[in-house]
Amino acid sequence: MKLISASQLDDQALEVFFEGSWNTFSEQQSLREYGRLIDYQGEYKAFFALIPVEKSGYWLKSLYIKDGVPGSFPLAIIETAIAMASEQKGTGLFIHSHQPALDTLLSLLEFQKEPSPAFPEGQDLTEGQWWTKKLRTGTHEH
Repeated sequence: MKLISASQLDDQALEVFFEGSWNTFSEQQSLREYGRLIDYQGEYKAFFALIPVEKSGYWLKSLYIKDGVPGSFPLAIIETAIAMASEQKGTGLFIHSHQPALDTLLSLLEFQKEPSPAFPEGQDLTEGQWWTKKLRTGTHEH
């Protein structure tokens, strides 16, 4: 699993990954700036954006996973996002879920359900549940 910054790719590569829908995304600039494609066995198989939000938090947004990856892939991506947000001195990671399987995974990873935070106001989000995980900053577990 190798992370590739979306900012290093041209629109054509993103258009191919998103099967022609890249140009319909209203937030292309932030998705390009904060997005990562995941190269798995030589193919782009997933995308996520880790967007800075209120009070040193990060929002794991626009998680797309294609077919042909192990069942552990969502877990690996979420763990990667936790590590990346921690490295950036983030204090919390927010995820908006609209899938029961993801809700279960987030609960197992000790995310907490949360009322809707203020930062996504004005964004067109599918009905779902907000989750957050407080991140430890400045400490390293051994």
